[in-house]
Amino acid sequence: MKTEVATLHHDYPSRIRQYASSKLQNLSKYYEKTVSIRAMLERQKNQHRAELVANVGRGVTLVVDARAENINAAFDEALHRMARVLKRHKGRLIDGRRKPKLEANLE
Repeated sequence: MKTEVATLHHDYPSRIRQYASSKLQNLSKYYEKTVSIRAMLERQKNQHRAELVANVGRGVTLVVDARAENINAAFDEALHRMARVLKRHKGRLIDGRRKPKLEANLE
């Protein structure tokens, strides 16, 4: 899985980028077919914003956004949300395969 960490309008320390990169790798356990995940970190006035964009194949893109007073809280909230979205996406794919097909026997 390809990961990318980008910062906008503010330079964060390298430890923040390394932390984000390592945590993004852990998201692959929720949906194994994830192609890439990109994290965009930015500061807007006195709030920090973390946006995660995941490409999970077949043209599907999942996006989550979180804001908080510090960057760690915003990023952790975005990670939590993305984990839920990935689990939901995987569940929908599995449920779609298990549904019985309707037969068109009209008499």
